[in-house]
Amino acid sequence: MELIKSINELGEDEVLNFYENMFNALADKIRLKIINEISKSPNKYLCVCDLEEKLELKQSKLSYHLKKLVNANILIPEKHGTWNYYKINEEQIEVVLSEDTCCKIF
Repeated sequence: MELIKSINELGEDEVLNFYENMFNALADKIRLKIINEISKSPNKYLCVCDLEEKLELKQSKLSYHLKKLVNANILIPEKHGTWNYYKINEEQIEVVLSEDTCCKIF
């Protein structure tokens, strides 16, 4: 899913699908913890290995949640050697949490 710069450019069903996807990805305690840990890191990105340790999750479970966040374009993956690093897509979060969210959809 690409970054949506203006919700106003979308049709009604597309807008609802966009918000459904975003809020579905954010509606999980583990995924919120992932976002929180990344936002607290000094360089604003974390390796999967760091997230495994901080959240005490197995790699398979962590991968499932990371995939949900990446598919919603909330996290941006970057490969460095053999490890994947993730950072928060600040622009996407701003779109989702703007004043136009839900209150002014239509």
